[in-house]
Amino acid sequence: MCGIAGIYKGDSRTTPDDLAAVRRMMNAQAHRGPDGKGLFRDERVVLGHRRLSIIDRSDAGRQPMSNDVCVECRRGHGTIWVSYDGGIYNFQSLRDELINHGHLFRSKTDAEVLLHGYRQWGMDGLLSRLRGTFAFALYDPLPGNPTNPTNSTNPTNPINPILFLAKDRFGIKPLYYHRDGEHLVFASEVRALMKSGLIPDEKNVEALVRFLQLGSVPVPLTTVKNVLDLPAGHYLAVNENGAELKRYWDLSGSLHPSPTLSAHLNKVISSTRSLLEESVRLHMISDVPLGLFLSGGTDSSALAALAVRFHYRPLTTLSVVFDEQDYNEGGYARMVARKFGTDHHEIRLHGRDFINEIPGIFGAMDQPTVDGVNSYFVSKAAKAAGLTVVLSGAGGDEVFLGHGHFKKTRGLERARRFLKLMPRWIRRGLIQSIIRAGFPRNAAGRDRLAYLESPSNQNCYLLFRGLFAPWRIQELLGIGEREFERLTQSPNLHSISPQSQNLLHSFTVYEFNHYLQNRLLRDIDVMSMAHSVETRVPFLDHPLVEYVAALPSKITLGKKINKPLLIKALGRTLPKKIWDRPKLDFAFPIGEWMKGRADELMAMSLEQKLFDRKAVENIWKEFNLGRAHWSRPWAMIVASHH
Repeated sequence: MCGIAGIYKGDSRTTPDDLAAVRRMMNAQAHRGPDGKGLFRDERVVLGHRRLSIIDRSDAGRQPMSNDVCVECRRGHGTIWVSYDGGIYNFQSLRDELINHGHLFRSKTDAEVLLHGYRQWGMDGLLSRLRGTFAFALYDPLPGNPTNPTNSTNPTNPINPILFLAKDRFGIKPLYYHRDGEHLVFASEVRALMKSGLIPDEKNVEALVRFLQLGSVPVPLTTVKNVLDLPAGHYLAVNENGAELKRYWDLSGSLHPSPTLSAHLNKVISSTRSLLEESVRLHMISDVPLGLFLSGGTDSSALAALAVRFHYRPLTTLSVVFDEQDYNEGGYARMVARKFGTDHHEIRLHGRDFINEIPGIFGAMDQPTVDGVNSYFVSKAAKAAGLTVVLSGAGGDEVFLGHGHFKKTRGLERARRFLKLMPRWIRRGLIQSIIRAGFPRNAAGRDRLAYLESPSNQNCYLLFRGLFAPWRIQELLGIGEREFERLTQSPNLHSISPQSQNLLHSFTVYEFNHYLQNRLLRDIDVMSMAHSVETRVPFLDHPLVEYVAALPSKITLGKKINKPLLIKALGRTLPKKIWDRPKLDFAFPIGEWMKGRADELMAMSLEQKLFDRKAVENIWKEFNLGRAHWSRPWAMIVASHH
């Protein structure tokens, strides 16, 4: 994985100042690519790259990379360039196919497949074939040749130099951009983008409101006004006459259960197993040391069971343990490590480690989030263990419906039908009465009941995934209900969700388009790359995701056993003690640690001037009394330091 940066000027020439701006962005991303750097400049574009060498570590893999050695793909077209971050896990088969078409390769990297694949199939054809995690900028100075298949994707005049920015289907890799009348500026991190010196540093109030609502900033917003996050499954095509944002993949298209799939359960189990094995095998291609984060839960244990089959020596596994036994899954991780003969490492963390590393955590945090602390520490441990690539079980709960709120959709649907029969003012009064009566007992959940005053699919989802209720956000920011509604209208989770009335389908898409894209995957990327470590997520291989998404819920949604399809696909591979127990999310005892330093941390959160002081103090009071989850006061600290 790497860092990319660049400037595109459609109707004017690049200058030495543009070159200097890209260098500044590259320097700001040195942690993403400590193994090398490169620059390309012509009249219209400056491309920069920081390299973390994973596959073909020779100089032949340097970027920005061109196709200038390939006569076949340059004939009548000219040289194209790419700056790329990620891993194309089926690159070897694509490479073989392209060689059969007459393309000549100079390296054994996955990056070079992008150049030849684009020339052979066009941008849409290339993206449809890629399996993996990626963000890239591809520059084509001569896209206007009639034989060039990219013409169909060009939104404007095809004879003009064109730049494509593209992101993988799930948003595993980041890519941000700013476009004005003079140029397009892009980079892997917002902080790097701002180092260009070409973008006004204007705070985005809309992003702050969304952070308080969701615990992260949703695509395409960022904390900087007019800096956008390229959405997952999209690419942007830009030339001097305009730009077009195009979606090339959408999970909702797979959420139509096929009755033929459910007719043969044994075949479904076998197919799922085969897809899992193939994904893990492809994700283990590496020319540098590779390991696995092993929490002791079902997902990471399943990956360990599959990965050891494709590793020629004992697989290195890492787990984090704590003195706080309610959070400690170390015993389960050791059980899995012994069964599969891994080279297992334990890292014990204490509250003082968390406090001491807060500056480092905020230094790595590119966009505000209430998550990411666990990814920071396990990535730091991976680096200390000599690993450059690690596998993570992230995505397993989303693919195999492991989260508790998936199971609650049926009951919630019945409650929603009842609430919709009432006028809104009666509904609001009823919900407020329930909240005042102290139900449910969990204070955070009680607050979020306010979302059911308007029980849309999105608000039903926010009942579980929301951070603060609307009234609390209004209190913190000193704004009224009308202003809050204005600031949360666009972008909207509905804009990337199916209009299906099926809550389970909507929740599934929300998990991918919100929780995974905006929080979990973004946090994993920045926290691991802060330590120059590449994290791979085999559960998010799109053939696997599409297959499981098309299955009826009676196969995928368990009543007694969590993630039944995953368990059945693994057969007797996993010890029963791993999966036949209450689910415990991979969590750190941050709440316990924060209580030990509450006064100091509250003082940190009061340093900012964004929020009403009394409202912040009330959040800390509720936390100290055990009535609020730690993520709420932590959000106050995050906001004060971002």
